[in-house]
Amino acid sequence: MGAACVLVLAAAVAVPHLRDRADRADASSSPAPRRTGPQTPVPDPSASPSADASAPPPARYEQAYADAELTAPDASYEFDLRAGEVVPAETSDWFLARSGDAFVLPEDSDAFVGAGYVLGPADCERGIGTEPVTELFLDDLADERPFCVRSPDGEELVIVRLVHAEVEEDDGPATVVLSRYTQGG
Repeated sequence: MGAACVLVLAAAVAVPHLRDRADRADASSSPAPRRTGPQTPVPDPSASPSADASAPPPARYEQAYADAELTAPDASYEFDLRAGEVVPAETSDWFLARSGDAFVLPEDSDAFVGAGYVLGPADCERGIGTEPVTELFLDDLADERPFCVRSPDGEELVIVRLVHAEVEEDDGPATVVLSRYTQGG
């Protein structure tokens, strides 16, 4: 009786292995591989834009506010980038102000003007790192060409689009759309 139990157990173990070998033989002659269960695609590392493994991972940003459309009536007002509001001139630490035919920023802020019409936080970080600008002329920002401003501490970014500015009037009204991002974990 004990030998019969051992024989039944051995057969139960051997049958799946024999079936597996037969499936492998069939699969090797078949042009399409057999797959069971859901398959997870494997990312192609060569398709990744950051193939340099020594580069630090990109900063992660959370959106603080989006698409705030604001109008400063004249040069006596500026855009408070942190609050997303129009405030009297010289009242904000981190600002965007109009001066003649250009926008001005605090000296310790960084800026980048995008080449296209789509700009995100990662684009801003790359652009500020490789092509920072010190002047933001209104003519260069026409047609809502986006630009970004990074805070002095590097923890915040604002993406700006100039909607309208009276270029003939050196200190006339200016309308912008702002979206602010803060670094998150």
